Amino acid sequence: MNRLSHWCLVFVLTTFCSPLFSQQGYRHAAVAGSFYPGSSDELSQMVEHLISEAPEREIDGEIIGIVAPHAGYVFSGSIAATAYRQLLNRVYDVVVIIAPSHRDPFSGATIYPGAGYITPLGKMDMAKELCGELVSRCDNISFSNQGHGQEHALEVQLPFLQTVFSPPPEMIAMVVGSCDWNMCQTIGSHLGQSLQGKKALIIASTDLYHGYSYEECESIDKKTVEAMLKANPRKLYQGFKGRILQACGGSAVVILRLAAEALGATDAALLAHTNSNDVTGERGGYVVGYSALAYYAGDAEIPKARIEYPPLEVHEQNFLLSSAREAIEQYLNNKTIAQFEPISDRLRQKRGVFVTINKNGRLRGCIGAHQAFEPVYRLVPDRAVAAAFQDPRFPPLTREELDDISIKVSVYTTNVYAIKSIEEFEMGKHGIIMIKDGRGATFLPEVPLEAGWKRKEEEMRQLCYKAGLNLDAWKNGAQFYVYETQVFGE
Repeated sequence: MNRLSHWCLVFVLTTFCSPLFSQQGYRHAAVAGSFYPGSSDELSQMVEHLISEAPEREIDGEIIGIVAPHAGYVFSGSIAATAYRQLLNRVYDVVVIIAPSHRDPFSGATIYPGAGYITPLGKMDMAKELCGELVSRCDNISFSNQGHGQEHALEVQLPFLQTVFSPPPEMIAMVVGSCDWNMCQTIGSHLGQSLQGKKALIIASTDLYHGYSYEECESIDKKTVEAMLKANPRKLYQGFKGRILQACGGSAVVILRLAAEALGATDAALLAHTNSNDVTGERGGYVVGYSALAYYAGDAEIPKARIEYPPLEVHEQNFLLSSAREAIEQYLNNKTIAQFEPISDRLRQKRGVFVTINKNGRLRGCIGAHQAFEPVYRLVPDRAVAAAFQDPRFPPLTREELDDISIKVSVYTTNVYAIKSIEEFEMGKHGIIMIKDGRGATFLPEVPLEAGWKRKEEEMRQLCYKAGLNLDAWKNGAQFYVYETQVFGE
C-alpha cells in the first residue's frame, strides 16, 4: 500500500466540543528505580548514551509510527533507542503512545484523565482537546485511571521522548485492554481521523515472544515481525488472536497500523531485533523478544501510470448497495461485519472505494480507501460500517435513523496515480489528493460541483484548509494524485 491509503474524505469542517477534561493532576512515575534509573541525572545519561550508540537507519520519508519494546532498559533499552534515534531532528505536533494493560482487566482503550505524566526527567502534558475529541466520538475509548496506575509499558517510553524532543510535544496516553477486531478498527479509524492535518507520531509499546524456548522465540518473532511489516491489519490481528504471532501489545500494533495508514504511511522498516537471552548471553530459562519498527510515508510505490477498470453493471451496483445496507443493519444488531459472496468477477477486483451516508439530504458519514487490499465486494460493506459508526465527525448511527438514510457508493474506475502538474487535473472528472509536509487531504470528483466551486484555485485552497496548511501551500512543493470514480446510490 502507498501513502495514499485511507485518506478519508471530509466534506464539511466541524468544530468538536470536547467533554470536560478531568482536573486531576499528573500521574507520577511508578517504575522509576526498577525499569529505569530513578535519578534524573543517571536516567538522562543512560538514555542519551543508548540513543548515541544506536544505529541510524536510512528512512526516506516522514515517520508516522514506531514500535518499541517496554522491558527494563538493561534488557530492551538499546532496541527502543534505535527506534527513537530515527526521530532526532524531526518535529511533531502531538505524540500518541498506545500501550497494553498488564495489570488492569478492561475492554477497549482508556486515556489518562489528568494533566499528564511525570518522570524523573520532568512532565509530559496531555493534548486535552484531542483527548476529549476521541472520547466524545469513540464509544470504545474512555477517560479512566484503569491501565494507568502501575503500568510500565507506557511509562518507559516517556524518558526517550523527553530526551529526543526538547520540549516534548503534547501526548495522548492510551492504554488498551481486551479488543476484538471491530474495536481495534474503530479505535484506529477514529484516531487516524482525529490526527488528520497534524504532524503526529504514534508509538505502539510491545514486547514479542514470551516463553521458555529460544528456538521458538526466534521462529515466532520472525513471523511476527514479517506480519507487522506487511500492510494488512486484519490479518495481523488474526495472527495475534490465533497465537500464530505473539506480542503482548498486539492490539496496540494493530491500532497503530490502522491509524498510520489513514495518515499516509506506506512503508515499514525493521530497525532492530533481539531477545533477552541474547542480551544476557545466556541460553535457557525465560526469554522475551524485542523489536523496533518504523512506519513511514514513502514514495516508492506511488504509481505514475493511469490504469483503467471497467465500470460496474446495474445488477453489480445494486448488489453493493444492498450489501452496504445489510452490513450496517447487521452491525447494529450484533456488532459483526456481514459476509457476502461476489456475483461477478468484477466485484473481485481490488479498487478504491468510498461509501457516503446522507440523512435527509445532509452528510451523515463518509469513509473510504484509495488503495485496497480487499476486493470490492468485501470493501464496500466494511467501509459502509465505518461510515455509519466510525466517522469521528458524527455520533454512531442509531436504529431509529435507518429509514432516513440513503447510501451512495463511489467505486474507482482508475487507480490513484501521480500527476506532474495541477494543469492535468480536471474539476468534476478527477478526484484529487494533495500531500505536502506530511499532511494531506482529498476530495471526490463530485465535491466541487456540489459545493459550487467554479475554479481550480477554489478547490486547491479548500484542500489546503482541510489539510491544516496555509491556503496557498498548494502552489509550491505539493504532490498531487488523481483518480476517477463511478458513483451510484439508493
